[in-house]
Amino acid sequence: MRFYFTLICICTTVVLHAQQWYFWIEEYTTAQRPLLSTAKEVLWVNNTCSQPEDFGHVVMVDGTTVGGVAVSLDDAALRCLFAATQAMDESMELSRVELLEQSQNRSGNYYTRQLMKKNQLHALCQKYHVDALVVLNQLVLYDVVESYLTDQDAYYAYMQAYAQSHWSVYDANNHQLTSFTHGDTLLWESRQHHTQHGALQQLPTQQEALLYLASEVGDKVSESLLPQWISVKRYLYENANSHLQAGLQSFRYQRWEEAIHHWQMLIDNTDGEDTNSSKSMKASKGDGKDKKTAAMAAANIAIAYEMLGDYPLACAYADKACRLFGAWKIAYGRQQQVNIRYYLEQLQAKQVK
Repeated sequence: MRFYFTLICICTTVVLHAQQWYFWIEEYTTAQRPLLSTAKEVLWVNNTCSQPEDFGHVVMVDGTTVGGVAVSLDDAALRCLFAATQAMDESMELSRVELLEQSQNRSGNYYTRQLMKKNQLHALCQKYHVDALVVLNQLVLYDVVESYLTDQDAYYAYMQAYAQSHWSVYDANNHQLTSFTHGDTLLWESRQHHTQHGALQQLPTQQEALLYLASEVGDKVSESLLPQWISVKRYLYENANSHLQAGLQSFRYQRWEEAIHHWQMLIDNTDGEDTNSSKSMKASKGDGKDKKTAAMAAANIAIAYEMLGDYPLACAYADKACRLFGAWKIAYGRQQQVNIRYYLEQLQAKQVK
């Protein structure tokens, strides 16, 4: 797992005399669908039939369905594949990415999915000198448009666009063929208008909306097949304790070990204490060794060890923070337990990779 990070010196609202600073880390994550793990040269293949103009469109005005709606979507599959090819090419993860625009589907039947056989796929790999294919077998686009008069005597309109797509991935290196589906949806709403025509005019045309959605599907499918850089937010705790603040100051300048040293001082005396004992929660004011501050310090140390790439220790301190927050018998403590458990799951997933 590779990552970079940028510290942002912005804190959240104060809750129970505690602040949370946050920053972003850019993580290089594995593909959602790791189907191209061995591929270097990929060909995207069109294997679709054009969607009939009268299929998939519902328009309702004041509760009455409008008939005879026709939308040309002949370019939808190519829009989808162009977007996918461009997104994969721009990722710089592969040495060559190309598109076979002409549909390989000769059936002419839009309603029945026609899948290519392994020998056909392998022949295409050899013909175009690639080691993997991503094939769009079917793209179904449909929409619902509705407009009606509201209680405020103004017209409201919306358009909901939907997409369902079916894909095959063929890896010639190991002769593996895998299929998957991908669905997506987009919503447009108009501001309330004094006329129904005005409300509807604020929406895109059905063709514009569906072709845009087709491109979005291509982008997202391409992203799912490759490793990605993603932005993840991390939180650091702060209160009036001097050691906690000193650790944050060191952390800001990427002095991880120094920050850990400051925060470790706040939890050294909590080990072995009975977390159910009210006495253990009553440290003298200002000594910084109560479990409230110790829980915050442990959570911060977990993140510092994550920055150092030591995930086992990061997990250990996240687990400690979770137990210490559990001794804080109020809603805020329980909520922080939930947050830390989620963070711990992320750390544990990194250890597996």
